[in-house]
Amino acid sequence: MMETQSKIRIKDIAEMSGVSVGTVDRVLHGRTNVSKKSLEKVQKVLDEINYVPNHYASALASNKVHKFAAILPMHEVDSYWARVEKGLYEGVRKFNDFKISFDVFQYDPFNDESFKSECDNLINSEPDAVIIGPIFNYNIMKNFVDRLDKKELPYALLDSNWSEFNPVTFYGQDSLKSGEFSGRIMEMAIKGDADEIAIFRVMGEGRVASRQQMNREVGFRNYMKEHCPKCKIHEVNLYAYDKPGMKEILNEFFTQNPDVQYGVSFNSSIHLVGEFLCKEMPKRKVTLMGYDAVDANVKCIKDGSVDFLIAQHPHDQGLNCFRSMFNACVLHIKQKRDHYVSIELLTKENIDFYTD
Repeated sequence: MMETQSKIRIKDIAEMSGVSVGTVDRVLHGRTNVSKKSLEKVQKVLDEINYVPNHYASALASNKVHKFAAILPMHEVDSYWARVEKGLYEGVRKFNDFKISFDVFQYDPFNDESFKSECDNLINSEPDAVIIGPIFNYNIMKNFVDRLDKKELPYALLDSNWSEFNPVTFYGQDSLKSGEFSGRIMEMAIKGDADEIAIFRVMGEGRVASRQQMNREVGFRNYMKEHCPKCKIHEVNLYAYDKPGMKEILNEFFTQNPDVQYGVSFNSSIHLVGEFLCKEMPKRKVTLMGYDAVDANVKCIKDGSVDFLIAQHPHDQGLNCFRSMFNACVLHIKQKRDHYVSIELLTKENIDFYTD
């Protein structure tokens, strides 16, 4: 009767296979330079003993310092990305039995040069694994990913998925489906009574901050085109670098468009519209929908100036993304590529029960 797995050593597997200890070690860790014949011999023994590698103990015994790095958009204390970052750091703490270092590099989401500069800083820090928040420009993103691939650095994507690339894993919403979902909610809110709605965007350098926001708008427009084809969609651009000017833009828009009673934003900025209406036009009722349960948006939900939020658990995205990268890069456990998180609708009635 064969020994139980807990007592079997690499040396034992080598003797049973008729190969060297070094060959068994290379097979167990997925390394190259193993002949097909030797691989078959080792695998046959592993199957016979029902071998399950103890990745955790093996990694824990190593003296290697595992260097993780993330590049994220600059963010305020209470923001979607602040919660993502908090989740990443919690992931680091969960594996504090291991020697782990973690650095976060922040870039201006509206400034491509800022992203490129922080990419240089990240690569120069010589990490073992990388987690990437979204950038809008495909060519710049591709250049960064190509550099990571050239150095054989594994990476994960957060928030924005790119089918063109090959990350270890992705965590975030299906942005097109999320946009379609917001379109469905808007259609139900309108009930066929409205002919005009507004999309509120926060812009910088002539564009929104991420591909995720753009794709949500595409999904929303596709849904509205099919189900509310007669509804006119206004575009209201608010500028990230000119916050005082936002009030003027909103005042002009609502004054000139008295029939607009519905509005949507595809990032966490809908509170800017809700706060404006609450202070400047308190008698004007506009049904508003936005994304993310940041404090400012939650306050607007509770005071009635915003009606709907679509939430996606950013803290959990960060935590689970780090866990996946740890499993892949430290424990050498293959990870599922795409993890699409929930698309949750929050209102005044259920906002107190949403936890991230």
